Amino acid sequence: MSVVSRLPRLPRLPEVLAPAGDADAMRAAVAAGADAVYFGLPGTSARARATNFDPDGLSETMGFLHGRGVRGYVALNTLVFDDELDRLERQVRACSAARVDAVIVQDLGVARLVRAVAPAMAVHASTQMTCTDAASVALARDFGACRVVLARELSLDDIAAIRAGTDVELEVFVHGALCIAYSGQCLTSEAIGGRSANRGACAQACRLPYELVVDGVDRDLGGVAHLLSPEDLEASALVPDLARLGVVSLKIEGRLKGPEYVAATTRLYRRAVDALAGGAGPTDEDRATALQMYTRGSGPGFLRGVDHQRLVEGLTCDHRGLPAGKSLGLRTVRGKRCVGLSTTAPVARGDGLLVEGERGEGEVGGRVWALFDGDVEVERAAIGREIWLWLGPDRRVDAAARSGARVWKTSDPVREKQALASLRSPHRVRLDVRVSGKLGELPRFEAATERGARATVRGDAPLERAHTTATTPEAIREKLGRLGETPFVLGSLELDVPEGAMLPISSLNRARRALTDALTASGVEGEATETTPVTHGDLLAAAHPPDRAPPPAGLFVLCRNLAQAEAAVDAGADGVYLDFLELVGTGAALRALRSRAARVHLTLAAPRIRKPGDEKIDRYLEQLQPDALLVRSLGSLRDAPTGDAAGIDRIGDFSLNITNKLAAAAILERGLVAFTPSFDLDADQLTALTRSAFAPFAEVVVHHPMPLFHMEHCVIAALLSDGRDHKSCGRPCESHAVSLRDRAGVLHPVEADVGCRNTIFHGSAQSAATLVPLLLARAVRRFRIELVREPAAEVATIVSSYRALLQGKSTPAEVWRELKTLKADGGYGVVRGSLRVIA
Repeated sequence: MSVVSRLPRLPRLPEVLAPAGDADAMRAAVAAGADAVYFGLPGTSARARATNFDPDGLSETMGFLHGRGVRGYVALNTLVFDDELDRLERQVRACSAARVDAVIVQDLGVARLVRAVAPAMAVHASTQMTCTDAASVALARDFGACRVVLARELSLDDIAAIRAGTDVELEVFVHGALCIAYSGQCLTSEAIGGRSANRGACAQACRLPYELVVDGVDRDLGGVAHLLSPEDLEASALVPDLARLGVVSLKIEGRLKGPEYVAATTRLYRRAVDALAGGAGPTDEDRATALQMYTRGSGPGFLRGVDHQRLVEGLTCDHRGLPAGKSLGLRTVRGKRCVGLSTTAPVARGDGLLVEGERGEGEVGGRVWALFDGDVEVERAAIGREIWLWLGPDRRVDAAARSGARVWKTSDPVREKQALASLRSPHRVRLDVRVSGKLGELPRFEAATERGARATVRGDAPLERAHTTATTPEAIREKLGRLGETPFVLGSLELDVPEGAMLPISSLNRARRALTDALTASGVEGEATETTPVTHGDLLAAAHPPDRAPPPAGLFVLCRNLAQAEAAVDAGADGVYLDFLELVGTGAALRALRSRAARVHLTLAAPRIRKPGDEKIDRYLEQLQPDALLVRSLGSLRDAPTGDAAGIDRIGDFSLNITNKLAAAAILERGLVAFTPSFDLDADQLTALTRSAFAPFAEVVVHHPMPLFHMEHCVIAALLSDGRDHKSCGRPCESHAVSLRDRAGVLHPVEADVGCRNTIFHGSAQSAATLVPLLLARAVRRFRIELVREPAAEVATIVSSYRALLQGKSTPAEVWRELKTLKADGGYGVVRGSLRVIA
């Protein structure tokens, strides 16, 4: 049986992309109808706590997927240090040998390594790369990405604008947990516990309770405590909109979830996509089952636009499931202390229930051991009943006496069993077949799946005039429809053969097998890709700064108001960065500082996030003619002019996430005069990176309150206004100083930027004073201090202390003692933080 042609997969519908934290979840995803599955390998996955997959078994894993017409993407989406590139290279080669369909990357250096080692390997830019506009997507393409997973903070309008500006494939998250911070821009876990979210070890500090402090006074929020814990994403109703925008892949979050969750959510989006081709579409029951598996409350996230009043309810941080009703307080029924419930959903023995407390405390939850309707014990209660639930002999229920409290069904064993039972009848892809030919010729079998895969084979026996009985259409359908263990089910059958022709049954069977084999292969994006002899060592040896003089040395201070900038200039700063809330005041401040000290180098900071339309902010800042611009986003980096057109110097900020020499070389090649090493580097890793020719081009932040969360969600607008966005909030950020107090009593400042995005800063400044002599010995020439709310007098002390240290007039110990005194004067104190000092 010869294959005449095997056309490449031409997707007419968005891909359903399911998560797999282990083999059970992967099998559930495939059976539920996933078009593709993404999973991680140890050490390079942004879900380090997932079981992940063994690189040695990668060929077997991909064989399982490809044998069912499903693509497999491997997440190599963490930031990588130079000494880890060896392992990363081995994983890339393993992916290539196993015919992995794509690797997902965050690190620009990793992207460069993949392109060098496996040039034909498909690369997808992770959402951790923080691509938020068409220019950032274009930069990802420059680094070899054929697909970009967009940031989850984008609206449908934003996605439409990006789609209009690029031909790169776009992938969008449609279901699962939402991070409150932009992925790739959260440093909370790193700052507080040394567990980097960029390295797959997020500690989920966003889910903890916080207290609101406004202008130094505690604000009573009632039961609202989880101020940074957003609802989960559920966008099945928006699948038609995303398809119309040309989104090629719908991604489900959940590599830490079990097979029940994967099965239910994959089936929900499979049916939503199938509805685009005329299928029945998902039901309310499908949605309810998916949400019952896991939800903190669900909505469209940012896809319908910013809504600060909806995204964070603040009453919970964990799985709640579906509403079950309201508490009726407590009552003793047949000797058992029971919780009353007015039901808004069916409740049965064995269900998990939770009576909501206040500020996440005093909650009561557990399995239903017994259920009473009046005094009669029943197995199940319908909607609209007043029932009494016994949660077992060891469950204290005093807190449940709060009548009117919301009650949630956290677990439904029946639904969970149904979700897994449905996998016994796995989803099958409809296969339409056409058979054509003339007498005496080999027949042609053409097949196309509803997903767009196509294949054509020639039969191995010619069409002949029937001597007795012709092969009927029913017989052909019966033989071609025996699709058994394949992922297909026969749909339409078109026959274009002479009347009275005969086809041998054995030939039909062989044609069917050849078709399904070809279609299974055609569902795979690529064959095994060739690797090159290039090694990570070769790439590191070739990684060096451009052949030009390094930028001027000095001490630079990032300021958030004019008073700070003037104090920094007066204290001897060589340069000042202006990062103001209001663009209008930036030009005036620039002129005032130039008249104050013409020698001072003045830099303007662009926003850390650039959405469609925000490029006008970059243009405005450039028109002010500063000495330099601080580039914080990939979009700004992509649009930066190079060569003779460069004009104003540009410095790459920490938000570009440079943790290895490959990435450092890559961004310096794009015309930046200097780069800021990532805050994910500790002291050892920072000194290793600067133990090279890159040292004079590195600008090291030696003092700053570390930016913990960088968010589209505005805590200030959400809690101090009724506005849903910047147009309706009344801008309380301009008149109030807002902080969040954590469980340890530390106050963390909340500041808005020109894009009305919030940054929450650590309450204590991190200092690398003890590291400065070693950095100077490594030929690091540029050092930066970043300020948040420090008053002018404190700014003077900080700047003069570091100035003396850099000039050799002071020791690190003396600077440290000087900085420690600031806390007593009302400052934020100082810690060593993630830049712990080498012994």
